[in-house]
Amino acid sequence: MQQRVEHEFDVDENQALTGLSEELYRFSIMTGVVGMALIGLGIAAIVTGGYGSSLTGPATIVLGLVAMVGGILFMRPRVTLDRITQTRGSDVTKLMDALKFLDKAHGVFRVLIAAFVVARLASFLLIRLS
Repeated sequence: MQQRVEHEFDVDENQALTGLSEELYRFSIMTGVVGMALIGLGIAAIVTGGYGSSLTGPATIVLGLVAMVGGILFMRPRVTLDRITQTRGSDVTKLMDALKFLDKAHGVFRVLIAAFVVARLASFLLIRLS
């Protein structure tokens, strides 16, 4: 088995990775805050009962939870990218790990959003057809 030759990223490459890491951090925080706001709106909808459908509040809460989970999912790739710039050696291996985590986070988040949309569409159709 041939041993992998590792490349140590230079200052410019590390700055690019730091920028990407910071953007992932902002995205994660923003998504989490939006999730918390949606949960609050869903609770308010349930408490006030001011919406036409009784599913509005719970659906908004579930969407808020999906957003919060998405924010959490994107934190791990961010931490892995940060680790590349703070350590010496194995930069390419760590970058590949970060890309794998990012791909997993994206895939899971996409499935969660699709599941929410399908469930919401199904509940809408059930209400309309009843």
